[in-house]
Amino acid sequence: MAEILDWLTGRGLSACDDPGLLDAAYDRDERYAGTALIALTLNHDDPLVVLPRIRCGLRSGRPQTRANALQCLGHLARLHGLVDAGSLGLLHRALRDHTPVDGRYRIHGYADSAADDIATFAARRQLPRWLRRSRPGPRSRHGH
Repeated sequence: MAEILDWLTGRGLSACDDPGLLDAAYDRDERYAGTALIALTLNHDDPLVVLPRIRCGLRSGRPQTRANALQCLGHLARLHGLVDAGSLGLLHRALRDHTPVDGRYRIHGYADSAADDIATFAARRQLPRWLRRSRPGPRSRHGH
């Protein structure tokens, strides 16, 4: 990683591809940890390395970090068709979370988008009943 990561301003965090740097940012409760999580999700090729960090973001006390982690959950489903039970439990809780994010949006809106992505891209057999019932999933190629 050639670019310097500036945790104070968020500059350069879109290049974050080191899970250890994100872990340290979580430990320091960095404001832009969610930005680094998005970068890690998009830049790291092992979803099993990324998933625990998404779960950590979903538990953050910072609404923006939780919102970013929900975006990452959708990205991971789209990129790898993968989700895990721990993340799904946190998603289920987030669907009822009306905490504002940046004054305009709410956590449950981010959770709703993540649930749509997961229902569309993850294997249906991985999904709990509550998610399969609430989301139709991908359309059949045969129109059924």
